[in-house]
Amino acid sequence: MFYETIDDITADAGVRVRAKTLEELICKVLLATFNEITDISCISINEEYIIEVGSVLPFMLADIINQALAVHEKYNFIARECEVLYLDKERLKVKLKGGKFDPEVNEPKLLIKAATYHRLNIEHKEGVYEAEVVFDI
Repeated sequence: MFYETIDDITADAGVRVRAKTLEELICKVLLATFNEITDISCISINEEYIIEVGSVLPFMLADIINQALAVHEKYNFIARECEVLYLDKERLKVKLKGGKFDPEVNEPKLLIKAATYHRLNIEHKEGVYEAEVVFDI
């Protein structure tokens, strides 16, 4: 598994992700979010969306997740692949590739409403980035 769930949260859910680069961390967090909705390995790749936010870290991370969740809500889209197209201190642009979520085919897990700023954290130590994100479910 490329992430772990945070278990000491009551009434919400969360993920903890580690990566070697900030770009990899962002993509892993986005994919972990979708994997908490359904098993992303069962999603066909036949659609892509580009999403963008203007913010600063760590809030940028929650904001891009919320943009991705808005695409999920509007189009029933589940991402299976992710690529950071642009990242600086105030802007993030990501390409998500995946397909439709069909509750008759894909087993639903969590209904994630949003990523929150509660306990939102990104750290970089000893060459590894680590992020924690808590979701409102």
